[in-house]
Amino acid sequence: MAGRAGAAAVALALVAGSARAAAVTLPKDFTIPKAESSPGGVTFSHARHMVRVGRCSACHMRDVKMKRGASGPMTMAALEQGRLCGACHDGKASAGGSVVFSLDQCDACHKD
Repeated sequence: MAGRAGAAAVALALVAGSARAAAVTLPKDFTIPKAESSPGGVTFSHARHMVRVGRCSACHMRDVKMKRGASGPMTMAALEQGRLCGACHDGKASAGGSVVFSLDQCDACHKD
């Protein structure tokens, strides 16, 4: 838990320099439930992504809509086509100074 709180604090510090810093509130972590053929559910953390990426528009001005569920179903097929998480989690893109893990590293996201 301390890691998540720390990540949120760092994420807020990252945006603190902007004129709209007081208006920025990151959504809480949310869990995408385990699908029938999935190895486990996925918990998404906006705070962890802000620490690494540094800006909301990296995802939300591309393929990910602001309203949860509005981007279409979260499926491995969509990710493998480079949509949603697959736009960066290809093992080639970099964020925060290192290469982003690829979709074949299942346990990086999927938990029991």
